[in-house]
Amino acid sequence: MEIDKVSLLILSILQESNATRPGTGMTLREIANEVNLSADRTYALITVSRKVWAMRDMGYVTSKLKTNKADMFYISAKGKEIREVLLSEE
Repeated sequence: MEIDKVSLLILSILQESNATRPGTGMTLREIANEVNLSADRTYALITVSRKVWAMRDMGYVTSKLKTNKADMFYISAKGKEIREVLLSEE
């Protein structure tokens, strides 16, 4: 999977929301809400979920389990690097 517009938006949301370590992560629902506030169209929760899990598999996002069974996602060092590279190319 390559990084597309929505994936870059998700990485930016995680970075700008200070979701950079386990204690400050965001749930999928929180990420989807922010994506839909920032995007030019509305994305379903499942679409955002697939993007986040794919980026997790690639190492751009990391997750930890919260106490109420919701995964908390945060941007990894690799995710920060690819975000900077992609944003500097624009």
